[in-house]
Parts: sequence; C-alpha cells; structure tokens
Amino acid sequence: MEDKLLADFIGKIIFAIFIVFGIVLFLQILGLGRAVGGLLAGAGVTAIVLGFAFKDIGENFLAGMFLAFGRPFSIGDLIEVQSIKGVVKEMNFRNTHVRTYDGKDIYVPNALLFKDPLTNYTRDGLLRYTFTIGIDYEDNISAAINCILKTLDQLSGIEKEQGLKPFVAIDQFATSTVNLSIFYWVNVFNKRIDVTRTKNETMTAVINDLRAGGFTLPSDILEIKSYREYPVKVDDSRNREN
Repeated sequence: MEDKLLADFIGKIIFAIFIVFGIVLFLQILGLGRAVGGLLAGAGVTAIVLGFAFKDIGENFLAGMFLAFGRPFSIGDLIEVQSIKGVVKEMNFRNTHVRTYDGKDIYVPNALLFKDPLTNYTRDGLLRYTFTIGIDYEDNISAAINCILKTLDQLSGIEKEQGLKPFVAIDQFATSTVNLSIFYWVNVFNKRIDVTRTKNETMTAVINDLRAGGFTLPSDILEIKSYREYPVKVDDSRNREN
C-alpha cells in the first residue's frame, strides 16, 4: 500500500488476530477444546473488566482506528495539536510518534489527536510564509513594493504559479515606519527545498535590495516628554562680581 500509516496499522491488527487464532488452534490440537470455550468466555468477562480499568487504552485504540481510516494525516506530514508541532513518524494502537524540529520525540495519545483540533500543514504540500519590514514615510511605497516583488521573482524555492505568486501588502502605519508584509508560498514536498534556508535567503535578499535601491529602513523613534516642572537655579555670583 502507498499509505504506510494505514498499512502499518492494519498489519498490527492482523498480527494480533493471528496470535489469538494461533493460540485457539494450538489448544484445539492438544485436545483442549472445552478449555478453549472456557477461555473465550473468561476472556469476554476479562475484556469487560479491563475495559473499565483501562478506559484510556481502549479510547486511544478506537481513536487510532478512526485516525487510520479517516486519514487526517500521513507519515511525514507536519501536524500541530495543543502546541505540539512536528512530523508524524509512526502510529500504533495507543499513540502517535511525532518528532519536533528541535529533535524531541513526542508520543501523543491518539484520543488527543482525535478529539482536539488538529492542524495539518502539509496536506497539499503548500505552506505560506510571511514577514514584515518597515520603510521610511518619505520613501515611495509603490516603488518599494515593486522592488520587493522583483526580488522575490528572482529567488528559487518560491512558488510562482498562478494563485501562488508572492505579494506585498501594507500592514500598518507605525510610529516611525510604513510596515509592509511580504507573503510567499513554498512547496514542502520538494525535497530539494529547505524551508528554513529559503526563508533566510528571502529575508536577506529583500533587505539588501531595498537598501541598494536607496530605501531607508529606520528604527523606531521614541519621543520622551516630561510634564513635571523643575526649578531653575540661577548663579548670581558672576552678576555680583560684574
């Protein structure tokens, strides 16, 4: 199967069924048929007792089945749930193995993935990134936007198809700057593209080209006012001498 997650989950279920079937068949061969019936009856009662005792395990198992067949994510997808963000590595009966970008291996209970809102960043392989840069009020805003778009058009790793072309919008008229937000798309399915490196190259190229184009990137200007009156001390000694 192309879906490794579903294939692995079904394989584990089939393996468990064969184990139970093998034990029953083994007891039948030994002539313990009556014992098999007693074991199955006892297993049913035991399953009910264990179901109440280990409710969380049963809940996670059922959630895992729904997730395996419902397909909200696959192995290799970037997901986020309850501030846990990482790449799906494996899913078993109880939990899902998620590896974060900082190297942490987190095993998330399947019930959590099933009940809470889940974000899949790589369902179609496209992710949109944005960053903001501020220019001076005296600069030509239209010219700055054109300069940024020209820079983005020359960069590799950024999607430029219809509907996915990068664009620039005025974000805010701040205290000292006109803030421009830059939006662009990246295809994470392309293994030749490093998302973090692409973001770094994009931001570096934009700021360098703006500076080369004569645009000013000022820092925030703070104006401090004091409304408290301070007494002015006048030195009259010189006046007396004169």
